[in-house]
Formats: sequence, C-alpha cells, structure tokens
Amino acid sequence: MSTKTYKKLRWAIRGLSGLLIAFSLLMFIGETFFEESTGGPLTSNAILQLSIAAVGLVGLGLAWKWELIGGIVALIAFIVLAIINPRVLEMPLMFVWPANAMLFIMLWALKRNKTIDKK
Repeated sequence: MSTKTYKKLRWAIRGLSGLLIAFSLLMFIGETFFEESTGGPLTSNAILQLSIAAVGLVGLGLAWKWELIGGIVALIAFIVLAIINPRVLEMPLMFVWPANAMLFIMLWALKRNKTIDKK
C-alpha cells in the first residue's frame, strides 16, 4: 500500500469517528437540555451505560493519535455495553462504533507491519 493511499484511509477512518463523536454529542445535548419531560431521574444502570458510551467515544478520539490504544478502548467499551445491555446488539447503527474501532486497530497493524511503500 502506498503512503498516499494509507493517508487517505487514515483520514477516512478519522472522519468516520469524528462524525460518530459529533452525532453522539448532538444527540446527548438534545436529549439532556431540550427534552420537555424526562419522566424522572436517570437510573444507576442508565448512568453506567452513558459512562461506558462516553469512554468508548473518548477511545475513538484517542485513536486519532494512538490507533491501537484508542481502538482497543472503544472496542472494549462497546463489548462491556453489550454485556450490560444486550438490546444494543439489536440496533444496526450501533455497529458503526465497534467497526470504526476495528478499522483503527487495522490501521495500526498496517503501519506496524510496514506494508506501506514510500512512493
């Protein structure tokens, strides 16, 4: 793989994670501050799930600098969230998160194996 192709792939994966982080933050802000009636305080389980999701999003952010560490953090956070709430696996859009984490890990592996030609 050429360096140019690698850089394009890296920025495409970063762009996907940036969109995922931005969308998640917008949804969180909308649900937190602009909801008319919430139906009561959050349960401890809901707070735990939100915290794990936040860790996963931070992992995707870390992956911009450290692909392996960030990818592993995001992937583990998704697995833990799926264990706590198996209904997460019923939502196809949620699989963008672990797929993006795996792409960051793949990107690290490509760089580590020196499969990038200097062209």
